[in-house]
Amino acid sequence: MNIIDSHVHLPSPGIDFTWEWAPFTLTLSRAIEYLKRCGIHQIIANSVRGQIAKTHKEIIAGNDEIIQIANNNNSFVIPACLVNPNFASESLEEIIRCHELYKVNWIGELCNYIGGFSYTSNSFHDIVELATKLNMIIQIHNDDTQQMSELCFQHPETTFILAHLGDSPEEVKERIQLASIHPNLYLDISGHGHQRMGVLELAVEIAGAEKVLFGSDYTINDPAGVIARIEKSYLTENIKQNILEQNVLTLIKKHKSNLTNPI
Repeated sequence: MNIIDSHVHLPSPGIDFTWEWAPFTLTLSRAIEYLKRCGIHQIIANSVRGQIAKTHKEIIAGNDEIIQIANNNNSFVIPACLVNPNFASESLEEIIRCHELYKVNWIGELCNYIGGFSYTSNSFHDIVELATKLNMIIQIHNDDTQQMSELCFQHPETTFILAHLGDSPEEVKERIQLASIHPNLYLDISGHGHQRMGVLELAVEIAGAEKVLFGSDYTINDPAGVIARIEKSYLTENIKQNILEQNVLTLIKKHKSNLTNPI
């Protein structure tokens, strides 16, 4: 069984920044080595440079960086591009650039709390509309389930991946229920929620096994723990394979991603 991590933030050379509480994988080579040590065969990733960018120029640099990292690591890294709706027209141009020049079909993880933008702004909806037109996936960090539901209703042709299962029993159930209601919404189990007993199984039961994707939120969190939770569950081997690999492969192929050599 191959493993694809759908949620990775790779360290950026030259940037002295990490979300790790105890700095551990500060270099790119060490970060990639640890992912492979965990048994991961492929990742969908952006760069820390792009994730913490304050200017559009820095966002472009981050996108260029992750594309170069992907080129230097054969098929191990599938690059995801980042944009910030606060730079409205520039973001649309950047999506087109990444898509047309580099065949990037994954946007995200978009984080409004880091970038200081709104998911209800006209510029964000313009980004979603363009992504839909280009058949791109949007991975999003959104703590507001009602707002996420409205986005799915407003853009029914857009494939959204909602990062993180939730911090409380109530939030977990709300987010899982959202994925069961909206055909265009998938769950990336990274970050928090998956470690609580029964939550992974609940997501499979209510949202459906085809809606649940393995993601770790590395280099913030350890992918080994997420993998263990899946592999040691009482889910069938077929469902485990769906979560760890097949579901994300299906999405990538549907959206004609830059994955040119599927493992």
